[in-house]
Amino acid sequence: MSRRIDQVTKEAPAKILEGYSMLLDCPSCHNLISAESVDLDTGEATCNNCQTVFNFEEELRRDPFRRPEIVIPEGVDVLRLSSMLDIQVDWYRSAPKRKIGAMVFSSFFWNILLIPVMLFLAFHGDFFLILFFMGHVLTGLGLVAYLVALFFNKTHIEVTGDGINIRHSPIPSPLNKDQMIPTKDIEQLYVAKYVQRFSKKKGKGIDAYALYAVTTKGKVVELVKGMNLEAQLFLEQEIETYLRIKDLPVQGEVSRKKATP
Repeated sequence: MSRRIDQVTKEAPAKILEGYSMLLDCPSCHNLISAESVDLDTGEATCNNCQTVFNFEEELRRDPFRRPEIVIPEGVDVLRLSSMLDIQVDWYRSAPKRKIGAMVFSSFFWNILLIPVMLFLAFHGDFFLILFFMGHVLTGLGLVAYLVALFFNKTHIEVTGDGINIRHSPIPSPLNKDQMIPTKDIEQLYVAKYVQRFSKKKGKGIDAYALYAVTTKGKVVELVKGMNLEAQLFLEQEIETYLRIKDLPVQGEVSRKKATP
């Protein structure tokens, strides 16, 4: 059963940057330029990040859109109807290849070291020590379950005038849960980077991306995580287009730097 929005919201770590509605960025460092940094009399803008001064009219003519349109990436299927937008994402084909390698590595070595220890303890009847290692056993089983889900699961996203309904199947996963968010509660979508860790040690992990919704109450809802950047940006693009949400910059989103040809 899908979860309602009030079960998955949290205080927003990001805010919509209304002052950046021109969608203008610096040609040198690609930092977003606020309205206060633009001089309409001279036609020049000053970047607060690198102090570059440039002609903003030429920059707007060169690139009037926030991002180039993203074509359907690998692992994503889309059905566009007047009554709904139906998107299906294959976990394996849309996942960063480093993530797949890290999951296989972590699952294999965690369990290959743990299984002989557990067999040895069971053979000698040390059941108290088996209980002591039970947390490690559950972690190993969780890694295997998520790895299996990564190869077989698909995310189904159905967007209508009523809301966004997200389901993951066939294998349940605690990292990606089914949920439904009403359209009237959505103010903006954005993609942000996070570090997915397979160890509690600092510095260990890989870059991953998630799609978030900023609600009208100033909360942030995590919609989908674990896909590569291209797939997440495509989801943002298609859902915002279908729901006619004006795309505005959000603090904490991925860089708006243009892709070089």
